[in-house]
Amino acid sequence: MRRIIGLLLVCCLFCLGSAVAEPLTALGYDTESVSRNWESNLFFSRMAELTGVEVTGHGIREEKEYLSAINRMLQGEQQADMLFKACLTRDQERSLLKSGAIIDLAPLIEANMPNFSALLTEHPEWKEQIALEDGRIASLPMINLHERQVCAWLNEAWLEKLGVAFPETVDELTEALAAIAARDPNGNGKQDENAVDLIGVYEMRWLLPLFGIVADDYNVCRTDDGTLAFAPDQAAYRTFVETLKTWYDKGLMRRDAFTGSHAAEQLTNAQSGSNDQKKANTSGLVVSVTPYTSVDADAVLDYRAVLIPGPDGRIRWRDLLGEVWTGTFAVTSQCKDPSAALRWVDALYGDAGAALAYVGLEGVDYRFKDSGYWEYILENDNDMEDIRSNRIIYTGSTVPGLYPDRIIENVDSEADRLVFAESEKVHAVSERVLSNYFLPETVAQEAASLSASVGLLVDVGIARFVTGEVPLDDAGWNSWLNSLHEAGSGRLVEILSGL
Repeated sequence: MRRIIGLLLVCCLFCLGSAVAEPLTALGYDTESVSRNWESNLFFSRMAELTGVEVTGHGIREEKEYLSAINRMLQGEQQADMLFKACLTRDQERSLLKSGAIIDLAPLIEANMPNFSALLTEHPEWKEQIALEDGRIASLPMINLHERQVCAWLNEAWLEKLGVAFPETVDELTEALAAIAARDPNGNGKQDENAVDLIGVYEMRWLLPLFGIVADDYNVCRTDDGTLAFAPDQAAYRTFVETLKTWYDKGLMRRDAFTGSHAAEQLTNAQSGSNDQKKANTSGLVVSVTPYTSVDADAVLDYRAVLIPGPDGRIRWRDLLGEVWTGTFAVTSQCKDPSAALRWVDALYGDAGAALAYVGLEGVDYRFKDSGYWEYILENDNDMEDIRSNRIIYTGSTVPGLYPDRIIENVDSEADRLVFAESEKVHAVSERVLSNYFLPETVAQEAASLSASVGLLVDVGIARFVTGEVPLDDAGWNSWLNSLHEAGSGRLVEILSGL
């Protein structure tokens, strides 16, 4: 009898061991343009070796397909044990938690996530930013202490060629842009330079700090006494719009500034270009995290960030995301071992796991040089695509964990180091209008609705003023402001002031 009982115990332990060893599953949204297959990507097998937790992943590249998966989760259909590179909005986090599709992580963090817990102890304000008003935590963030900033980049090499000093005032910026538009700095014998290479009001509004206004996507800013205000109500906002109109009227802005698409333009350029004839750079002023998104790699070194004092003499800029980027990782109610899921993701909040996600395995994918800089180990032209597709996971949608800035910023690339250095200058003068907190559920929907309706009126109004569709005079300006007030701009400021 004892022998039989012993055999039964062994069988039970074997079955339990098999259950624990069963891989967890991860689903996520991967917007990367390379053809990345999560099922075969070495990141997951390397993480299993590092953490002892095996995870099989499936990445969805189409936004519509991923949103459909999230909606099915809201209807009770489970998709995976965890959402990784989840790209969850605040509304999605709240809805998924409320429906029971994902679990509250707050009670599990301290016992299972030593790396992340240490970060929260050092920065207790971060916990407030990721938690609901009742203390529940729907998702984990990416932490970035030195994130690259959205900057206004100006082609300094062109200015040097034209004998024009890098601008220190808005008037000097206008003069520099006029020189770029008129004097063929790219040297191809054509007047094809886009002095102000901006498409869409969103890009243009990043220039507001040059006029002393730091506004966010709600179109709110802070006044000198620290209170919130509606940005278009500020006197300098009209100066900003008048400057855009001056640029447009003088031919410094693209004629399709309000109707074009960067994505369509890049596709056209790629299809019309050839290996034998390099397309000339035509971009003067661009707004982006890095010039890489607008110009060829060999032109990146030509650009510098534009930091011009506002009317009060202060140099300011807007911090887009802050240190905490929410919505990157969640555990579903399907997961039979949430503790294992959190132990796995906690590795990404440490140096070893973060390195695996961002640069791969040292000695295999990258190596440090005697200079202290590191480089990828490339044997042929296809190796970089292979690394991005099959060995690392960070490109595309945001990865949970700690951004390994000490590694990334020491890459053996002069262009990358220039971008990091310029971005750090911008970061030093950047500020957040609002902290990255959840809006209380009682007003979240109202704020979202007001932000959408008021924001559309702001963008359309700017476009109409700049293109001359509506006269930019006192009557036109006051009529526009009245329409914004009637749409609820004051109520929006009131809601956000309560945070």
